[in-house]
Amino acid sequence: MSAVSAPESSVGEGSPAGGPDQLMRLCHDLRQYVAAGLLLSEPRTGQEAQTRMALIHQQFTAIAEMLAAEFDRVDSMGPINLARLVTECADMVRLTHRGQITVMGSKQVLVDGEQALLRRAVGNMLDNACRAAGPSGTVTVKVGVDAHEAKIEVVDDGAGFGGISAGTGHGLQVIAAAVRACRGRLEISSGPGVGTTVRLCVPALRRAVRPA
Repeated sequence: MSAVSAPESSVGEGSPAGGPDQLMRLCHDLRQYVAAGLLLSEPRTGQEAQTRMALIHQQFTAIAEMLAAEFDRVDSMGPINLARLVTECADMVRLTHRGQITVMGSKQVLVDGEQALLRRAVGNMLDNACRAAGPSGTVTVKVGVDAHEAKIEVVDDGAGFGGISAGTGHGLQVIAAAVRACRGRLEISSGPGVGTTVRLCVPALRRAVRPA
């Protein structure tokens, strides 16, 4: 297994809103939510319609959150239940990915960070893993916490490094920015065979938070 360090990026560190690279990264992240919204907006009735409306509300809330963080430049650092955020991101990615996505681990993992940036980071981790695994593959997400660190581990059973076509690189830049904003670290490993593991580690928050 080999570790790969995260690249430097100016996202989330006070870079001017509206720059070309920043806009490209935002568009890259929003496309998944747009695709999910289109699927959810197809007519349905009964309980399925109610479930879809709840997911639509979740998608638009996430989009509004991202846009406010990117262009309003408000200080949005605060306590976040990372486990719930990961579950919401997985719900969104499942709408457009045909493979299996399984979320395991703790139900409440608290960190101090910028929710919009962390949401974008987790979304990109899942999107990259799903592209690598393909429509018949499996992606497993584990969320946990030890004495000092909260961890998100995304594992796919795809072809490993070099086995799929390279992306734009925007997703990894957003992930790296979220890690730095939370004073954490990013580990990426892939052996000579199948599968890649991406692990995002940030300091755990021990104080209780009020339920949303």
